[in-house]
Amino acid sequence: MFALLRALFFGALLLVALIPVGILLVTVGLPIAAVLGVLALPVLLVLLVVGLPILIIVAVVLGLLGATVGVVMAFLSFGVVVLKVAFIVLVPLLILGWLLRRLFGVEEDLRIHR
Repeated sequence: MFALLRALFFGALLLVALIPVGILLVTVGLPIAAVLGVLALPVLLVLLVVGLPILIIVAVVLGLLGATVGVVMAFLSFGVVVLKVAFIVLVPLLILGWLLRRLFGVEEDLRIHR
């Protein structure tokens, strides 16, 4: 227990001693960071001027591809709906017509002749 209290006491003393070291690092480090930021401004400006049009072109191409895929998928889904309706409606009508022709004994050829 005594070791824990001793560690806490000296830890608190060291933290208090680090306050001036932190102030010194901030006063020296902030101007260095500001100078590095000013030196990096032209590089950032060139990256913005060169990179922004490339970003816009990529965004437009991706948007056009997305719109194309969306339109194609819309037509495909519409085609699937049409096929479902055709199977649900036309296949039973075909079977019903075949059954009625057999029931009433229609023997004539319904094909178109020239």
